[in-house]
Amino acid sequence: MRMTRQHFEFIADNIGPHIKWPSEFQSIANKLAASNPKFNKEKFIQRASKAWEDNHPEIYEAIDDEINF
Repeated sequence: MRMTRQHFEFIADNIGPHIKWPSEFQSIANKLAASNPKFNKEKFIQRASKAWEDNHPEIYEAIDDEINF
């Protein structure tokens, strides 16, 4: 089966938020690239990362990088 842009967008938008950590998107993109020579890895990673970030706001709320002097 040849996957299309709609398949990749669905994966990024709906499955991306459920990945444990966004660093895994690179290996997922490498595997998806085998299904379609026109697959844009960077676009997929950006879209999946945004979906992940939108679904995990607590990660950014918990970061406190202020240095107290």
